Parts: sequence; C-alpha cells; structure tokens
Amino acid sequence: MGIRFIRVLISIWAITSCGLSWGLSNEEFKQSFESARKGKWSHVDAEVQQHVLAPYIEFHRLKSQLPKLSPEAIQQFAETYPDTPLYGWLKKHATSAYGKARKWDAVVALNSKAPADVAGRCIYYRAQLISDQTLAFEGGRSLWLHGKPLPDECDDLFKAMISRGEIDNHMIWQRALLSLENGNTRLAKYVARKLTDDSWTPTRSYLKTIIQNPNALLDLPQKVSNRIEVSPLVTAAMVNLANKKIHEAQVLWPKVKSKYAMNENDIAVVNKALARNSYKLPADQRDENTYLRLIEAGNADWIEPVLREAIVASKWHTVLFWTESVRGMATDNSYYQYWRARAFEQLGDQVKADAAYKIAATQRDFYGFLAAEKSSLPYALNSAAPQVNDKDLLAIDSLPAIQRISALWAINEHGLAMDEWSYLINSSPAKSGLFAEYALKNEWYGLSVQATILGRHWDYVAHRFPPAYKELFTQWADERGVDPILLMAIARRESAFNKDAVSPVGARGLMQMMPSTAKQVGRQQDVPYRHGDQLFDQEMNVQLASSYVQTLLEKYDGNVIATLAGYNAGPNRTDRWLAESNGAFDQFIESISYRETRDYVKAVLTYRVIFESLNGDQVLSVLEPSERGDNKYLSTADASLSSDAGKSL
Repeated sequence: MGIRFIRVLISIWAITSCGLSWGLSNEEFKQSFESARKGKWSHVDAEVQQHVLAPYIEFHRLKSQLPKLSPEAIQQFAETYPDTPLYGWLKKHATSAYGKARKWDAVVALNSKAPADVAGRCIYYRAQLISDQTLAFEGGRSLWLHGKPLPDECDDLFKAMISRGEIDNHMIWQRALLSLENGNTRLAKYVARKLTDDSWTPTRSYLKTIIQNPNALLDLPQKVSNRIEVSPLVTAAMVNLANKKIHEAQVLWPKVKSKYAMNENDIAVVNKALARNSYKLPADQRDENTYLRLIEAGNADWIEPVLREAIVASKWHTVLFWTESVRGMATDNSYYQYWRARAFEQLGDQVKADAAYKIAATQRDFYGFLAAEKSSLPYALNSAAPQVNDKDLLAIDSLPAIQRISALWAINEHGLAMDEWSYLINSSPAKSGLFAEYALKNEWYGLSVQATILGRHWDYVAHRFPPAYKELFTQWADERGVDPILLMAIARRESAFNKDAVSPVGARGLMQMMPSTAKQVGRQQDVPYRHGDQLFDQEMNVQLASSYVQTLLEKYDGNVIATLAGYNAGPNRTDRWLAESNGAFDQFIESISYRETRDYVKAVLTYRVIFESLNGDQVLSVLEPSERGDNKYLSTADASLSSDAGKSL
C-alpha cells in the first residue's frame, strides 16, 4: 500500500473524542482478533468492546452464528456500524449461509433487491420462487443466458426453472451456443445434454461433431437445420475456431459464408473475430481478406500487431499505411503519432514528422516524452491538484474510518486497511480528491495512489507518484550503485507501493520479487533470506530487488531497456529478443513479443521521468545514450541515433 506508515498519524485525542479508546495494546488486540477469527471466544479479551476495531470482533461473532442468526440481527449491525464495509461482507456471508440451509424467507428478508454477485443473485432468485415467481423467473433467465460457467449456487434455481419449463429447450440451445462462442466447449456440451427431448438428439450430437471437427459445418444435416437457426450456430462455431485456430478459421470461413444465408450482424461478428485474432497468423499465412478485415474494423488494438511488424522491419511506408488505418480516438494517441513521425522522418518528410511529434508531445506517456525530446519541448506532465482547504482536511482526522485504518495498519492488517479506505472513498466519491490530498499530506502514499485510481484523477500526478519509501530506495541504490528513481519507478509499476502485494504467479512485496529469484539473489549476496514471507518486509524486498537490478544492469552493460525486460520476463527471454533485434532502441521495445513486457518497459521509463520531474531534477532524456544499449545488444542504427541525445533519438 505504499505507506511508510505508521507514525501514528491519528492522535489519541481524535480517538477518545469520539468516545472510543484503544484500551488494549496492539499486540493484545491482535491476539484477540486472531482468536475471534478462529472462533475461540474464550480467548477474546472483554476490553475489545472498547477498541476502535470492535466492529471487526462483532463481525466475526455474528458470522460464527450463521445460519441461525436472524436477518434482524444483521440489520442491527448495519445500523450500529454504518460506515464500514463489514455489513456488506456479513450480508454476503449470510445470504450464502441461508441459501445452503434453504432458509428462503431469511434470504428475502435480508435482501431488498438482488445482490451484485452472481452467486448471491442465484440464491436471491431461488428464494423468490416462494413469494414472487415472476421476479424469480425473469432474474433466472437473465442469469441463464450467459456463456461462462456459473457458480454452484445457481444449480438449484436453474433445475427448478427447467423442471417448470421456464427455461425451455430453445433457451438451453441458446446458452450452449453462447458457451461455444465464448470458447467454453465443455460447458457447451454439458448444457446441450439438458436437451432431453428426442427431437433434439441430432442437434446435440451435431454440436459435439463440429466442436471436434469444424469442417463438419459444411455438411449440416437437414434434421438439424429444420430444428434451429443456422446463422447463430455457424457464428458461434466460427468465433470459437477463430479464437483457437485462426488459420483453419480463415480457410473455412469463405466456404461456410457462401454456403449459408447468414444475416449481416452474424457475418460482422465472425469478421471481427477473425480480425481480432489475425495477429496469431504468420505473415505468409495471411490472405488479402485478413488485411481487408483489419482495415474495415479500424480497431487500434487489432491493427497494432501488424503495425509493430512494420516498425520492427523498418518498413516505413507500411507504418504510415497502418497508422492511417486506425480510426476513432486512437488516431491522436501518442503511440500512433510518434510512429507516424518516425516514418515521415525516415522517408525524408521532416515537416510532417515535426507536426506528428508535436501532437504526440502533448501526452504524458512514454512516446509523448520521446516526442517531446524530438521537438525540443518540455515533458507534458499535465498535472493538476484537488482544490481543498485546511478545514476540510482537518475534519477527516475525526472520521471513524480513518481511526480504523490507522489501527488496522498498526496491527499489520494492511489489506483490511485498504478495504476500509476504498469503502470510504466509494461512499463519498465527490470527496475522492480531498481524500487523495489527505493521504499525500500524511504520507499515506499507497492510499494516495488508490484514491486517484478510485476517483479516476489521472492528472493528480503528485498524488499518483508520491515519494514513497524514498529513503529506503536511496539507501539500497547507493549500496548497489543503481539509480534510486529507477527503483522507485519499478516499485510503482509493480505494486503501486503496496508492500503486501501478491501477484497471480506468486511475486511478492514492494518490488514483486519471486521467491525463487529472491533465494538465488540472497545466496549470491549472502543475505539472510529464508522464506517467501520475508519479501513482505520492505527492507528485505528492496535489498534483494536492488541487487537483482544491479545484476541485470551489469549483464546488459547498462542497457536499462534490457534490464527492465529481464526484470519482468526473465533474462532468458530477453536474451532471445536481443539476439533477434536489428533496429533502434524504440524499435527493439516494439519487437518484444510479450505485450505485458513491452508495456512494462515503457511504463517504468515513463514513471522514472515523472518521479524525476516531481523531484525537481532537470530531466534531459527518457534514456541516456549509455542506457539504450551498445552495439553488443542493439544494432548500429541505435548507436548512431543516440549520438545526439539532446535532440534526436
């Protein structure tokens, strides 16, 4: 969460003025909190009732009583603690518990409307079968017509609706096609098995056939075509094939389209699926229709792969063609304007190049900053700040939510603290800028970033890029001989300064170190690293990560682009990308085959410029010549471009 926290920022006076007191020490309360979580109520100290975090103990007490707990008791909890996310959590647990216990009256009494989550909605509509069948059937049908797997809580509702004919065979077939179109072939076959009427047997069998052999679309049995609309079936099968085997789909589609009378909407859906997946085709497997579909769509995301191919191959006329083919708001995007400028420049039209660079230079991102250098313009930070006064900021101190956040942080419940913060902002969206300012002034840096995200305050640059852990980064940067601002930029991209962050693949902490990498670095540097949980300690995390960055910089002779690519995707992949590179440094970035890594490299370099600018440093270039890679790693084209760093790339 990026907070160097806690000093403590909320005073004891502010807490006691609301009639609350800490009572127990942090350690004592933490022990009682853990006991409450485990249901060991004899180990919960009676004084927790006077603690600012008493609602959390009460939450676990009530949760332990489900499903016997009455809806009235849950509502009373909401009235007692109206400003916490706890009621929503308790309500969700209660709805699930009541559903499992088939206490349908309690479900309806607790929920005045359908819950937001799918499982809760299924339980709610199942409960409504008792009191309002029209509402139940309408809600159930909206849930049923979904192409993705649904939670087990929906089974009871759907079984009841199928048995009563409220979900008929045509709706079952419709969901099977939605599942097929979404690529869920197992679900499609599972749903189709519910077509128990004998007249649907050929259709059910044919669905399995075309999943295994899409060419069977060319041989549609009359028994099937008499039962269903052909166009939706062909569309679902072709979209599924395009998503999985684009070359086969491209070959099959003209034959299928000419055989059946498909409606225009379905044809457009298939063409879009083919265009969307065309990046998977090697250039020698694309036909004229591939490019025509891309041009017709004009979608920037779908065109980008073929544009990147032209960029990497230095085919500048082709670069211009594809940048001109993009339609919509993306046309003014710095990415397209920058590469149009590069193409014009390489083709000798400096006037048009300068014009495109100036458009790109108005934007706060990687290519906007590169374009600014080309145009000898200052970087466009486009920074703004919330208009707040000291009185409003001071009023935040006394909010119970702020006191709970402080207390949660003090007992290392950082995730719950962030939940409280998010709930506070979402409950008062008009004050999100005020909360961002409050967090920044109090050095709650991770919460400052979170406030800008929730409030969509993209121009609050100082709040989005606060000087979190600056002393720590400086300490280890000096120790390792690396740039401290680069470390800050990596951490900002990796975790948004959340020292407790965990990625889907298991990377941990401030700079998202993988435990295996940390173990290797720890052994090399003689750092006492033993297990993954140590990576949640910011000191250990930055110590190991800075050492890893140093190792990568040494490996790549100071090439920051390769270093960042290696940090994100691993050195082995980066070595392969470097070996295949034959262009300038910006072309090398576009040659990186992983979108995540391309975006990562550009983001970290952008963040570094922003941090340096906010720090008051004079920033002359996004990348110094020595950071772009020498001839060992990039072609001589890059070396020649980097010779005039102040003006030219």
